[in-house]
Amino acid sequence: MMIAWRDQLLEHDSLEAAYLAIVRSNVHFPQILVGQLVQVILRNVLDGCDDVFVLRAAEMFFRPQKLAFQETSVVAVDEEMEAPYVQHPPSPLLSLLGLQTATGVDFLNEATSQNYWERSDRFDMALDLSPDGRGLIALCDVISRWLAHLLAIDVTVEPVAEAQNLPWNWYVGLSSEATQIGDSIWRGDDVADAVRAQLIGLLQLSFRDPADVIEKVRGEPVHLLLAMTTDELLRIKPQNLLTGLPVRDMEAVS
Repeated sequence: MMIAWRDQLLEHDSLEAAYLAIVRSNVHFPQILVGQLVQVILRNVLDGCDDVFVLRAAEMFFRPQKLAFQETSVVAVDEEMEAPYVQHPPSPLLSLLGLQTATGVDFLNEATSQNYWERSDRFDMALDLSPDGRGLIALCDVISRWLAHLLAIDVTVEPVAEAQNLPWNWYVGLSSEATQIGDSIWRGDDVADAVRAQLIGLLQLSFRDPADVIEKVRGEPVHLLLAMTTDELLRIKPQNLLTGLPVRDMEAVS
């Protein structure tokens, strides 16, 4: 498997091209390797970025998040972290390495933002994903940068507060659960309240250059869905953005 991984990387001129080949050809490698490749690419994507909210949001592309709900807030905490408001079994990896799990995490906000730089490799700061919060807007920024870097397309992405009566011309699920919900809405199925409750975010993507889009949906917005599992885990699949958008065939930016 490691030899195949090495060969996959060496067959291409850049890590970005190797990653695109993996997701477009549905080549199967362990998720931990693909996640680390995504992390390295994001290091290129976000080079020079000094917005810690964007950097924290980018972590969700390669690290699953446990969600917690506090009044009107949706809070994302790294799956490996333990927090008083996120109850789940200790990480097997931390136990194997003989490391102690953290007893809590800090919210990333204006007051704590300067602490992020020295803690970024610990993945121990919580991010507010509420519709009007910095976290969801930062995620929109990550998505637009990701697409500009890998597909050379210029898009704007913004949160949508109300999902009713939206034109449903094209959608992309950013997780497996989100794709299933989007498929049900597309078919006109009745979606149970419990399933709808898994939908935690809706984003709208627009293309700045109509020439980047296939004619079928040119001029129409694309909706991006964020949804959690039944045990409140969010696993974003950034590859869905590269394979699910109505764009012309493009190559990775070297």
